[in-house]
Amino acid sequence: MVFIGVQIAWIVLMAVWINWYLENNLSIQKFAQKLRPDLFTAEVEWLILFEGCFLMLLILSGVYVIFVYWNKQNRLNQMQSNFVSSVSHELKSPLASIQLYLETLKYQDVSKEETKDFIEIMLSDTARLSGLIENILQSSKTDPKSMELQTQKVDLGQFLSEVVKDHKRQFEEKKCEVKLQLEASPIVTVDKKALQIVFNNLIGNALRYSPSGSSLKIHLHRMGRFWDVDFADKGFGFDKKDLNRVFKKFYRVQNEDTQNIEGAGLGLFISREIVKNHKGRLRVMSSGRGQGSVFTVSLPVSRGLTV
Repeated sequence: MVFIGVQIAWIVLMAVWINWYLENNLSIQKFAQKLRPDLFTAEVEWLILFEGCFLMLLILSGVYVIFVYWNKQNRLNQMQSNFVSSVSHELKSPLASIQLYLETLKYQDVSKEETKDFIEIMLSDTARLSGLIENILQSSKTDPKSMELQTQKVDLGQFLSEVVKDHKRQFEEKKCEVKLQLEASPIVTVDKKALQIVFNNLIGNALRYSPSGSSLKIHLHRMGRFWDVDFADKGFGFDKKDLNRVFKKFYRVQNEDTQNIEGAGLGLFISREIVKNHKGRLRVMSSGRGQGSVFTVSLPVSRGLTV
């Protein structure tokens, strides 16, 4: 509002000044003739008017540039504040859970079955913490695009099956029906650890942003010069305005469906950078709110893969 008010004030001032100058131009000329005939010529008059307009526009442009950069910095500060708040919650929640189960095991007698369940829950919370820390470490690099990859040959179909198996407990807790469809099982040269981060983030997002009892379809197929891995969920979906923003650092979709969902706004940013470093692409499609979404990881066939 302050910026708009300043702009309007400058424009009104400029309009008043030009109007006053044009209306009093004849009086100024008569006065100049009495003082000094050569003081005001037609060329000098228009030059002064042009210079005044130019300086005014220059001031307006300066105010606009200052506003743009201030607004950008303000948004960055807000995102960082939200990030700190989200990360604090993400760290405290699994730690509190692990502490609770450890104290239960220490001070109470529990059966072998209950002990096994407690250990599985603690391992799940530990994996959640590990994933969050890994994302923070990756995002803290000065230039994520320059991250070094330690590549090896990986059976992509088998690798996807292992990743899905690792999330078995999360699928059961969310009552999510997962369908893995493999049209082929190519051998790809990738950084296995980095690619696992990508798949973990996409599966984690599908579970967090989908209601209980929904489904997730993971489809590996070839599309031209790429092997595509589609993660199609039946979750909350995205508005069109969010489709290009979800991959930005610290960005989180804010609406009534997602306001209570945990997350740090780093997973998709890190995932896209990792896929880019594999000469691939990560994109998302959604028909709108409540229509689900499809995240697609594309890895180029030219990386020397065989079926």
